[in-house]
Parts: sequence; C-alpha cells; structure tokens
Amino acid sequence: MESKTLSRSLLLTFMTAYLFGCGGSNDSDEGTEYTVTVASEPVYYGLGIQFTPPITGHGTTQSGQEIFTTSIEGFEHEFGTSYELRVLEKNVDTEGVADGSSISIELVEVISSQADSVGTSYVYSEVELSGNPFTDKEEGVYSFYQYEFLCAENADCDALVAIADSGGLVEVEFEYTGGEIPVTLVRWN
Repeated sequence: MESKTLSRSLLLTFMTAYLFGCGGSNDSDEGTEYTVTVASEPVYYGLGIQFTPPITGHGTTQSGQEIFTTSIEGFEHEFGTSYELRVLEKNVDTEGVADGSSISIELVEVISSQADSVGTSYVYSEVELSGNPFTDKEEGVYSFYQYEFLCAENADCDALVAIADSGGLVEVEFEYTGGEIPVTLVRWN
C-alpha cells in the first residue's frame, strides 16, 4: 500500500512539474492576450501623430513599453472611431537588430468599434510645419501624416500643403463627417 501511495505521489509531482514547465514555455512562445481600448482621436506629439496609450485595459506591454496603435500589427485605426481590441503580446528575437523592440503586439480581434458623432471637432495646436505633415494625396484628398482628410471649401488646403515644410507652427481643426474619408479639415491658421 505504501508503495502505491509513493508511486502516486511521485507521479503527481512529475506531472505537476511537467505542467508548470510546459505552461512557462508556452506562455513565452504563444504570448499573452489582453483587451485594450483605443480612443477615437489621434494625439499629436510633434513631428508625428500617434495615439495615446489605450484608456482602459493595458496602457503598456507586459514589459512596461507604451502601446500605440501603430505598434499593433494587423490593425489600422480610422480617425474618429474608438475601438475595443483583443491583442496578443509576444516576445520576439531581436538578435542582430540594433534598435528593434523585443515585443510584438498583434491584433487578435476587433471586439467593437464606435464612430464619433458627425460634427465632432478635433483641434491640434502648434503643429510643426517640418517634414511635410500635410500632403496632397490626390484631387481633393489630403493627408495629415498617415490620416487622409477632405478639405472644407473655405480651408485652402493647397496653401497649407505649400507651406508644410516651412518650419512654422499652425493650429488645425478637423471635423468628423463620416464616409470613406471620415474627417474634413475645416480650419487652419
């Protein structure tokens, strides 16, 4: 009887050790899933436009690195739409890469998305006119970094594009108008 108890104890010990060992390696290989919420409005940081870290859920990776929507592989944010996302964070091999991140964040699922109300205003003060933040994409379509926008009749976006690398500062106001290109530049000075 004692031998059966000892055998069972040893078997349980080995199984527990095996399962914990497998769990640890699977976590690092398969990554960690969690949910993040992304705001509808990009935040301008100067010489680039990024999103604030998610408001709820994880605002940073498990290693403490801030999450921006541009770092989520497989996700493209639409200006004026907020999202709840399920993402997968994995460790990646960066051997031989001088400034590469050791973390990758991949989109698993868009849980929900909600467009802002038509007429919602987004104002950006002190936008640096350096590095061409405003460009002319095609007839009637412009871009502010990675975001396409339309131009209101009185806004003169061609003049803004012409001075986009002048070194000055401008204030711009976009409005959510919906549609395929959901925002329109309504004012700049």
